[in-house]
Amino acid sequence: MNKKILWLVLAAVLVALAGCGSSDRPLIQTTIASDPAVDGDIVDVAGVRTVSLVTRDALPGVLAGVDPVNDDVFRAFLSFPLTRIPTTHLINSATLSIVVRSVTVVPPTATIPLRIELVAFDPPLVGNDWDRTILLPLATPIVVSVSSADVNREVNIDVTSLMDEAQFRRLPDFQVRILQDNDLLTTVPGIVEIDEATVVNEPRLTVVHF
Repeated sequence: MNKKILWLVLAAVLVALAGCGSSDRPLIQTTIASDPAVDGDIVDVAGVRTVSLVTRDALPGVLAGVDPVNDDVFRAFLSFPLTRIPTTHLINSATLSIVVRSVTVVPPTATIPLRIELVAFDPPLVGNDWDRTILLPLATPIVVSVSSADVNREVNIDVTSLMDEAQFRRLPDFQVRILQDNDLLTTVPGIVEIDEATVVNEPRLTVVHF
């Protein structure tokens, strides 16, 4: 009798497992364009910060890095609405795609390490959003290298860990601040312009979720 009961229990477990397997959700790929009404950059010039917005100021691109001529420090901001990503979904992968419009670096053969930080701000951008001690990064930043060889090319950046955090926090937008790594102390100043001029080159966030 005990063996019979045991076999019945095992059979029930196998049926339950089979049922779970058949209900696996398929992977969905969603591509989201950044919001030009929110995107912009902030430059710090000797402690004075100026905000420029893509739509308001007709920017062809947003800037991130340190100007090699005068050491002005630029930090770029991109915002992607997450309304098409259900808050109950899990993230399989996320890729941030940007087209590099221009690169200015000294020496010209050098690479610029860009730090990608997940942030959350209420539009429009304000000067204090430049400050990393006021607008705090919400996750471990991602650092990628960009050089003059990337001009007019699409750079794809794995931001899965940042998107995971955004989804965990139920953020309404995936927002990133992009800056030159160690920009206040760098010995190799360089500035990257991220294209915002055309729909073809607009920054995109591609999320695979289920």
